[in-house]
Amino acid sequence: MLSKPNRLTKRGSFAYVYRNGSRKSEHNLTMMYVSAKGCVRAGFSVPNKVGNAVVRNKLKRRLRAAFRSFLPDVRPAQLVFAARSGAERMTYAELRSAMEKLLRSGGLYEKKKQENTDRYSDV
Repeated sequence: MLSKPNRLTKRGSFAYVYRNGSRKSEHNLTMMYVSAKGCVRAGFSVPNKVGNAVVRNKLKRRLRAAFRSFLPDVRPAQLVFAARSGAERMTYAELRSAMEKLLRSGGLYEKKKQENTDRYSDV
């Protein structure tokens, strides 16, 4: 689960991102985003066209888990990921890959380089 400061929960927050944000799309996933100060806040939307309630909730859980792995490397923004029909058939790896492409195309994802901790690398 995403921590509370990283969640978009209110209807008004979603509406603000939909109204003022930019949009990027992959096959079965769309990302709307607005640059922000402070921290990253993300929301997930799955319409009724995508399966029954069990399928929709499972898809939202998978999207949250995929996004959580990118969280440390994402620039501050408000994001809404909206799934389209067909997303429920994607594997976790495909969802994660599509999410990474969307974040990169929006200029929001920068993989931070890890420092070399090998003490003998300079010798």
